[in-house]
Amino acid sequence: MRKDLSIIVLSFNTKEVTDKCLSALKKALKYCQTRLKNKIEVIVIDNASSDGSPQLIRKRYPWVKLIALEENTGFSKGNNIGMRESKYPFILLLNSDCFVTESALYDALNYFEQNPNCGLLGAKLILPNGRVQISNGYLYNPVNIFFWIAGLPWVAPIHPRKVMDKVSEVGWVMGAFFMLRREVFEKTGGFDENIFMYGEEVEWCKRIRDKGFKIFYVPSVVAKHLDKASSKADASGPFVKEIRGVMYFTQKHYKSWYPIVNLIVKIFLVVRIVFFGLRQDEVRVRAYRSVFNNL
Repeated sequence: MRKDLSIIVLSFNTKEVTDKCLSALKKALKYCQTRLKNKIEVIVIDNASSDGSPQLIRKRYPWVKLIALEENTGFSKGNNIGMRESKYPFILLLNSDCFVTESALYDALNYFEQNPNCGLLGAKLILPNGRVQISNGYLYNPVNIFFWIAGLPWVAPIHPRKVMDKVSEVGWVMGAFFMLRREVFEKTGGFDENIFMYGEEVEWCKRIRDKGFKIFYVPSVVAKHLDKASSKADASGPFVKEIRGVMYFTQKHYKSWYPIVNLIVKIFLVVRIVFFGLRQDEVRVRAYRSVFNNL
């Protein structure tokens, strides 16, 4: 089996972080190619950074194929551009704030070789504080959406309650380290470009599974993840961003359920607006009100 690999790194105003990402990647490339004698290309998609990222990449990493875009296309479109430019049978989508360990590429490609039923692989992600990030979960459906928005996620979870410590078939894996067979991209078309950021990997994983491919979380493949290095904290927060992703997912994949889910989400948003209004938390009130008005 050919183990040639295309690596896509998406960058947006993360010059120093991208520098560290490519530095770690260089060591992993050497480790992998020494053992597998395979071909590896690295493509950086720069989403119109204004911090000098393209100049740094050209100077320090001439072996990288840099595609410097004139506008910020977002996570979905940027990665799709990279995948269309790539040429090898395996593709790794790697966030600029994700630093692979020396053996990560080698370990991931070996797992694919030993497990031909694996279409997509997610890695164990280590946060700066040393904790393992929960980076996989269950696909959305009307039942787990209800319990999640109701504040009872353990009844029918979207995210596991604890980090998995063994190889597991899962519904979705986080896009920070997202390795797949090219066949998966060719048969599913990549990310839904209507999703600019947040929830895009869950939506694509739904279509990947619908095409019969299996998705695995493989904790022996390890990377360090800064998490959200290219997105600033804002009033909405992760919960609000996930609501938007959930609603888009429901409208696309559970269209007949959408009116019911939409009503339930609105009811619980009103509850949250009232609750945080009484606590005089104007930041959250504005965030939930904004989501409510856009449903």
